[in-house]
Amino acid sequence: MPNHSIESIVGIHGYITPEFNGTGGKIKQQNKDFIVREIPPSGKPIFDGSEIGEDLGGLYIHCVLWKSGFDTFRAINKLGSLLRIEEKDFGFAGLKDAAAETYQRISIWNIDIHLIERIDLPKIRLFHPIRQKFAVKIGDLLGNYFKIKIRDIQRELSEDDLENLKRGLELKGVLNFYGPQRFGSTRPILHIIGKLLLQNRYSEAIDKYLGAKSPLENEKIVELRHEYSDTQSYRELIDKFPISYRIEKMLLKGLDKNRSSKNIVLTLPKQFLRLAISSYQSYLFNRVLSYLNESDFPLSKKLVIPLPGYQTVRKQTSEEIWEKLNTFLEEDALDYQSFYHEEAMLRSKGTLRNAILFPTQFNYSHLDIDWIEVIFCLPKGSYGTSVIREITKTNI
Repeated sequence: MPNHSIESIVGIHGYITPEFNGTGGKIKQQNKDFIVREIPPSGKPIFDGSEIGEDLGGLYIHCVLWKSGFDTFRAINKLGSLLRIEEKDFGFAGLKDAAAETYQRISIWNIDIHLIERIDLPKIRLFHPIRQKFAVKIGDLLGNYFKIKIRDIQRELSEDDLENLKRGLELKGVLNFYGPQRFGSTRPILHIIGKLLLQNRYSEAIDKYLGAKSPLENEKIVELRHEYSDTQSYRELIDKFPISYRIEKMLLKGLDKNRSSKNIVLTLPKQFLRLAISSYQSYLFNRVLSYLNESDFPLSKKLVIPLPGYQTVRKQTSEEIWEKLNTFLEEDALDYQSFYHEEAMLRSKGTLRNAILFPTQFNYSHLDIDWIEVIFCLPKGSYGTSVIREITKTNI
């Protein structure tokens, strides 16, 4: 899985502003190079925590989760272990990238507020705890504020260049791809797991998740995946995986107990399974959008593309998009009714997503000949990397 091919693996191809010669360069060289601040319903990006609201009483604690180098799932897994509570007692509005510094609102059910204030780890911190009467749920945000440093840019930029870029983004927007992190930041295979679940190929899903290797992963983890492929002694492997690799541990425990593949998979966290299905839908969306852009299909602010599900119907889109989506599903031996899975937790109605994304409050700092910093806001469900790749014209 060479680094340069990650975008193609998840269906991303092409740019919408070919007239702007890319800057080149790299992002995420350090976590602090990629800062994401959630915009809660108050409409203000999270800085000091006051943006999440005031203490109104209740059995839920809302607070800000700051993390660096952890994705949202693993940060919550770590906090659950420290606080000795279950992961289902946590609520969050959206997933945040691992290779970044991020600020987001979370909720925790029925816990002593003073325990929150004591959490102060090197890469995970909770602050501004308040009491509320409701949990934070997926989608309870307006969007995200990004501050991103692009290092090692490949060409000298003038103020005119940067102003032309700004105008291009405001006029044309960017292709609203699902970013690589949607599919796994260091190992983009979650869409493949989703496809296998829809195909009822549970044994293959287990083998893929445990055995698929990526050079972006820690060397020790890659060695463990080699070891899985070469051994039948699952018990020894369970303890070798770090505690944060909970899915691997759960799969290995199921194999060690000789349970059926289907039973092993369906006892995984519901959130993970649904994310896998969603990742496959995202992959199909990316492929369709790439096709439309490369075939000079007229892309407009109002154009939407289906994320297929069992309620997707022909009238939601154009004939060309409908046929292309059907073709991609047929290649995987699936159709729209495949999303009405025999297991209710794996079902998806489908939805629609805008093809074009328009960043707001875009600004830049040409701080050094070797790097620039950009700031912008995006609505929920969109990816900062979609904006950055349009600027750099390099694979993220």
